[in-house]
Amino acid sequence: MVAKVTCVAPVGFSGSLVEVECDAKKGLPALQIVGMGNKAIDEAKERVRSAITNSLLDFPSTKITINLAPAELPKDGSHYDLAIAVAILTVSGQLKQAQVDSSIFIGELALDGTIRPVRGIINAVECATKQQFKQIFLPEGNLEQALLVEGVAIIPVRDLKQLFLHLKQELVLQHAVATAISPPTRHRAISYA
Repeated sequence: MVAKVTCVAPVGFSGSLVEVECDAKKGLPALQIVGMGNKAIDEAKERVRSAITNSLLDFPSTKITINLAPAELPKDGSHYDLAIAVAILTVSGQLKQAQVDSSIFIGELALDGTIRPVRGIINAVECATKQQFKQIFLPEGNLEQALLVEGVAIIPVRDLKQLFLHLKQELVLQHAVATAISPPTRHRAISYA
């Protein structure tokens, strides 16, 4: 079985969809990431492994290959971490493919499973909207920026365990919705649906 999770690569002033494919096979435990990633993506292996185990989830003891497709698109940054972790949890059977379909996952993982903010979030949300994705999971620290774009359900997430429980329908995370800009403060009010 190959698990597939969607992320977005910020490219210039726009974004491009990236499919995170994950395959697990028998063999010596290893995690390999292919698909033209830079040093930050190579280092994701250790961040993702630690985030999964420190979130009290199982990191599979198999040979795991992650492919970031399309391979010819250069990948830069740590915002693929969350999608990689979700793909590993899916291929290992802890999540089902149907639970992650029609969603985009973006965020850098800390070693304890906390999801850190990333750059280029507006591009990612605009790309999700244009590609008609239903929802986007992103770091709580990126929520205010993400709400500048309308047309997609934005679900802010604190950590990997919280996201896992939401996808398993054991916890409900609220969709954030932007409301009108308040003239005196010039800030958007945030409500949860």
